[in-house]
Amino acid sequence: MRNIDYTQVLDNIESMINVLEYDSMRSPGKAKINSETLVHLYNLQDRYQSKTVVAPAVKKEAVVDAPVKKPVSKTTATK
Repeated sequence: MRNIDYTQVLDNIESMINVLEYDSMRSPGKAKINSETLVHLYNLQDRYQSKTVVAPAVKKEAVVDAPVKKPVSKTTATK
């Protein structure tokens, strides 16, 4: 079975939508003809986007060692 590249399918659907919207913008008759196709393309786009959405990876917190405390020598000033 062939693997489907959903990102490429989404790119193709987006380009088809752009072409049909541009074509529809140029004449009202084309808008009426292209409207059903645009609705179907937007439905396909939603369907494929739900398949490509990947849950964000959980970042592991970096383990930071506590700073090493150095003994402080106290010097007393005597007069």
